[in-house]
Amino acid sequence: MKRVGTFLRGVAVTGLLSAFLYVGPASAVSNSGKESSSRSMQMPGERIRQRPQIAIDAIQALSLIMRTENKEDPMYLESRRVVSDGVAKRLSLDPTELNRAWSRAPRDHQIAVLSALTQLDVPYLEGKEDSYVKMDCSGLLWFAWRTAGIDMPRQAVSQLDRRMRVDREDAVAGDITGEGTHVQIYLGTGLAMIHAPFGGKLVKFKIMSAEQAARVVWTNPSNIATFRL
Repeated sequence: MKRVGTFLRGVAVTGLLSAFLYVGPASAVSNSGKESSSRSMQMPGERIRQRPQIAIDAIQALSLIMRTENKEDPMYLESRRVVSDGVAKRLSLDPTELNRAWSRAPRDHQIAVLSALTQLDVPYLEGKEDSYVKMDCSGLLWFAWRTAGIDMPRQAVSQLDRRMRVDREDAVAGDITGEGTHVQIYLGTGLAMIHAPFGGKLVKFKIMSAEQAARVVWTNPSNIATFRL
């Protein structure tokens, strides 16, 4: 396991930004039954308006943090606060506490959280990590942490690898939690998560129950990254 190089991260975020402008199926079926490209028919502004506001705010914050190694950059901090306030409102969390939790997280964890948030409301499809189109639970985590520069394994079981384990009380925003074949990204406070739940559902937020919290394991993908290219 290793860190993805700076060049590759730049390529990844460039692709992420361009993909963000397109959401929805690659083609649409017209009344005549023939497929027509919805991608070519939609204007960028129309595509952006289809995304949830939190996802739009997250892509803005993500673009700022990917340009600098300084996670205390003032423009980034303000952009991130807008995102955390939106998440806190959606989940009825304390916005100050959530923003503080994100501040404590390392830079790569913050990138992973923001990357996952850009996928909010993307449909679930098993075995997929087609950003902004379809995702499964491990694909969401793979996408988020690859954007953060970590060469993540693709399978949920490997994402819960024993070598990456951390205690629950030491977990920070961006860490992974899960059991069996289902994984989620921890948002840093309480038991708030973002995940791709199962077929027919969208990438969404979740407050994990105390019963489930007692069963899951927690992992930090940074623990298995050995060097930077």
